[in-house]
Amino acid sequence: MQCVPLLALALLVALPPAASAQTASQTFHISAPGVTPAVVADVEADLIRAESRISERLGPFPDTVSVWVFADRAGFTEALREAWGIPETACWMVGAADDYHLYLLSPGAWGEEACEHDPDDAEHRRLLVTHEAVHVYHGQVNPSDDIGLLEEIGWFVEGLATWASGQLESSHAGRAAEALAAGEGPTRLAEAWSGPYRYGVAGSLVAWIDENRGRDVLRAALEFTTWDEFEALLGLSEAEFLAGWRLWVEGT
Repeated sequence: MQCVPLLALALLVALPPAASAQTASQTFHISAPGVTPAVVADVEADLIRAESRISERLGPFPDTVSVWVFADRAGFTEALREAWGIPETACWMVGAADDYHLYLLSPGAWGEEACEHDPDDAEHRRLLVTHEAVHVYHGQVNPSDDIGLLEEIGWFVEGLATWASGQLESSHAGRAAEALAAGEGPTRLAEAWSGPYRYGVAGSLVAWIDENRGRDVLRAALEFTTWDEFEALLGLSEAEFLAGWRLWVEGT
């Protein structure tokens, strides 16, 4: 999902008390008041898978993560209102993250309280949980107080989560090529994270870096906060980067 600007990190004191569970990963600590044990077990398994994938692609989590699973949208919305000042959450919004917290509307509530999310699609759920976990990881390794506010490299923030989660290989596979075919490919990086193809486009830009510059270069970019840093590392101007990406997409 789209990364929400992070306006505050003082949520936990406002949440209702609940027993905390810890997954076998030792990284994620789950609180899920009112959520059925079966759903909690699914989310735990998703988080273990997420950590394995993220560790393989990017590295181990530097710190632990508090995971809050809300039984209904009212609780989910109130939590984000307390944390970030968001007055309401759109029906498609079921997950959000900051440097140390992952918030999830219980998949058990998606059928009645969400749109664009199939509660019976386990793979969709796993990828979404992993996407949000990537944002947490990125936030922990990036020096910025809030990666959600790094608008200049928003394409990288969301593209990284799309690529590392596996969504680029599934729900957003081929979307960058579709954007180019439709004449809607970005001519500037500021345009990459916008429009109906944005996840596929942003994710493929990150995939280009990984394939054409290497995993070590991609990992180094996790600490960047401006395009100038990318330009220096890649040795390419913005126009050259996009031109190389376009040729790569059209040739794959």
